[in-house]
Amino acid sequence: MSIIDVHTHAFTDALAPKAIPSIVAVANTGGGVTAHYDGTIAGLIEAMDRAGVDRSVVAPVATKPSQVTTINDWIISLPRERIIPFGAMHPDFPDPAAEIARLAGHGIRGIKMHSRNQDFLPDEPRMAPIYRALIESGLIVLFHAGRDMVESGFEARPAHFARMLDAYPDLTCVLAHMGGYQFWGEVCDQLCGRDVYLDTAYVPGNLPDDELLALIRSHGPEKVLFGSDGPWTDVREQIAHISRLGLTPAELTDVLGGNAERLLDIS
Repeated sequence: MSIIDVHTHAFTDALAPKAIPSIVAVANTGGGVTAHYDGTIAGLIEAMDRAGVDRSVVAPVATKPSQVTTINDWIISLPRERIIPFGAMHPDFPDPAAEIARLAGHGIRGIKMHSRNQDFLPDEPRMAPIYRALIESGLIVLFHAGRDMVESGFEARPAHFARMLDAYPDLTCVLAHMGGYQFWGEVCDQLCGRDVYLDTAYVPGNLPDDELLALIRSHGPEKVLFGSDGPWTDVREQIAHISRLGLTPAELTDVLGGNAERLLDIS
């Protein structure tokens, strides 16, 4: 069984020693958060090796439009034997179509968007050029969904995503945190059964196991992807937690890797 983690974070070797302590310091003003690797690509791969993870998606977030190109230059340069790099985009980037086409030309499979960190909601009209470009280029969009674990701000709720999906039915979309962190009742009402993927990042241990299992089955295990949100969780513990939820062997195989293999066209 392949294990593919569709939701991890890493930084350049130069930035990681500054970024990780800074994020932890901010996070710990609102609750305990621990980094389980050092935030580098090498640290991520070491964590993958300890946990038996075959491949991981690295999903960067550009908090300013000016960061997009620089982040994507780094993303394009990453080795891809174990890493599946996703690009960055920002709602106010001046030419998203050209940048998304550039990413696609370099074999990048998707981008990451984060409402809280980028001050937008997914059903805003200003997102239209990004969505059209993603559809044209065949790229996936991975959204942070729901509340931020640490800070308040723009909250992308299930109803926002439902309206987005209505407007852009051809958009290939992954909603992190099982469709809306701390809004899981709304996920059942607004998103379950729709043509959208949900990932498990940061949900095991924060949603009771019986409710998480029910949510996976209500949506359809074939549309659920394993994500750790590393380094902010221990990927080994996340895999073990999901493995004891009560999924059938076939469901577990799909959630931990099979669905991601198909989505990302990994042979």
